[in-house]
Amino acid sequence: MNEQDHIIETFSEMASRYESLMNSELNRLWGVSYLDFIQELINEIDFSSHQNILDIATGIAFIPQYLTDQKIDCHRVVGLDITFEMLSNAKEQINSNGNDPNIQLICASAHALPFRKHTFDIVTCCLATHHMNVDLLLKNTYSSLKPSGKFHVADVGGSKRWKVGIIRALIKAIAFIYFMFAENFSRAQAESEAIANILTVDEWREVIQDQGFVSIKARELKSKRFWAPNPVVIEAKKPIMEVRR
Repeated sequence: MNEQDHIIETFSEMASRYESLMNSELNRLWGVSYLDFIQELINEIDFSSHQNILDIATGIAFIPQYLTDQKIDCHRVVGLDITFEMLSNAKEQINSNGNDPNIQLICASAHALPFRKHTFDIVTCCLATHHMNVDLLLKNTYSSLKPSGKFHVADVGGSKRWKVGIIRALIKAIAFIYFMFAENFSRAQAESEAIANILTVDEWREVIQDQGFVSIKARELKSKRFWAPNPVVIEAKKPIMEVRR
């Protein structure tokens, strides 16, 4: 079973309890609620009328529903996720809230976004990039954004010390053991494999710039747990004139 299969299996099992699980885990890790962390991302975004918005790894479509609840005037909001069960749960929630016609759910991979070039004004991704190939994610996001469109990310951040082989191996082992006991084998495998994909703020700036983005803003949020890595919030803009790479 490859890494993507572990992710699908893991999040399929988590779908029915995702929000409560994230509340518990983020409070344990950083001392914040899931909503608090989402708001750290949303507060960075400059919304205007009739925008097309894509939320990558939308899960239970928390961000699309939050935008609707806050009366953000969006033309179209798309929630994309690789896990069908998560989207099924999201659809049930959207239906119970009135089935907003502006929210569209699509089951697909961020590594192969099924959209034409220059489709979206804003793309968001929260708590998911550590389960992805970031270069592929950025390449596809860049293509899907309109000129001057923005990409917003919030996720766990890493440390330069994690790049040392023995330290990274130790952290992977700790993550595996923790999630094996707290959850199950599939979650343990997925989270252990994700360690290699976690980037520092400086690494985020570098990979984003390499893909042609400009006006890059990257900052760390302070974890309330001294032992936990600080989360990061990233903003980057696609230039008006595309950069040839």
